[in-house]
Amino acid sequence: MIKIQNKYSYSQQDLIGEGAYSKVYKGLFDKTNECVAVKVIDWSRVKDKYYISGFQREVRIMRDLDHENIVKIIDMIHDPSQNREYLIMEYCDSQNLANFIYQSGGVLNENVSKIVLQQLLTALNELIKKDYLHRDIKPENILIHQRTLKLADFGFSVKADYSGNQLFRENVGTPLYMAPQILENKHYSVKSDIWSIGVMAYQMLTGDHPWVADDPAQLLKSIKSQKLQFPSHIPISEDFKEFIKNCLQYDEKDRYNWDDLIEHKIFKTKYVIQKNYTKIEQLQGAINQIRQVQKRRGTPLEQLFNNLDMDGDKKLAFEEFQVLLLYVDNLMEINIQKGIFYRYNVSKNNLLNFNEFSRIFC
Repeated sequence: MIKIQNKYSYSQQDLIGEGAYSKVYKGLFDKTNECVAVKVIDWSRVKDKYYISGFQREVRIMRDLDHENIVKIIDMIHDPSQNREYLIMEYCDSQNLANFIYQSGGVLNENVSKIVLQQLLTALNELIKKDYLHRDIKPENILIHQRTLKLADFGFSVKADYSGNQLFRENVGTPLYMAPQILENKHYSVKSDIWSIGVMAYQMLTGDHPWVADDPAQLLKSIKSQKLQFPSHIPISEDFKEFIKNCLQYDEKDRYNWDDLIEHKIFKTKYVIQKNYTKIEQLQGAINQIRQVQKRRGTPLEQLFNNLDMDGDKKLAFEEFQVLLLYVDNLMEINIQKGIFYRYNVSKNNLLNFNEFSRIFC
């Protein structure tokens, strides 16, 4: 174990993340045995002056924020003998949102997406109160701790005036989530984060980005030339579509403002999909979702069938088949799960053979 001023300790085997100049480990606060995240920066390896200023800004901003949906900074220790900085932060016991989406089959339903957006907007509302703009909103920068979302990574964040018409010019962020004004190297406002929220909402509900490209220039061209479209095989309510469309307006003057987002009606409706789609449409949507996930994974059907066939009897009981369904959507309703199973169990013996199983993917 590596000790830090006899206050914290960590093992190099407990690496949980790394960047160009830093590594993050799961560590312990020795006095209480509480888990912490230890970010280690080796200054001897840092060649980028912008990284130094970004790190200093990130620490300053995190110290100024205190909210349950924002990762907390606990301590910072400089070790001059090794020219290292130790940033001690709140430890999150689960993965980031990107991993959660992937493990949920690549798509989240509207109710889960709504919870994610509500917690994200609660965190961002705290930034607005303190006059900060995040500038790198994406699933990888949202951590999960005991079912609570925590906004992280403030390296690109900056002071912002939400009451006026302040404009920014720095080209920062992650291209797939960048507002078109940033991609064009033009001035942009605090509404740039709203574009990122729209991209993320679209991704959660469909499993894809609204526009994809190999490089930022091609991405900008796609945004300008291709109308925003939603996949027909995934049921998405009109309210959610409206929310996403208004977040992804090309011109900032047409894009939602922050009050529009926070007060939107999707956050006042508990069950959005059920009010707008029949059971048959939900069933078909779930089947299409299974096909989409299988196509993305590319596992041969016979291998997938054998993996699910736990007792090796060449048939799938409902409980075995359910493993696949919950991988695709861990919140899939039980009546939808059983509806899919019995729809393809044409032999009516409560066991899916391989031929019946394979028809799901036709």
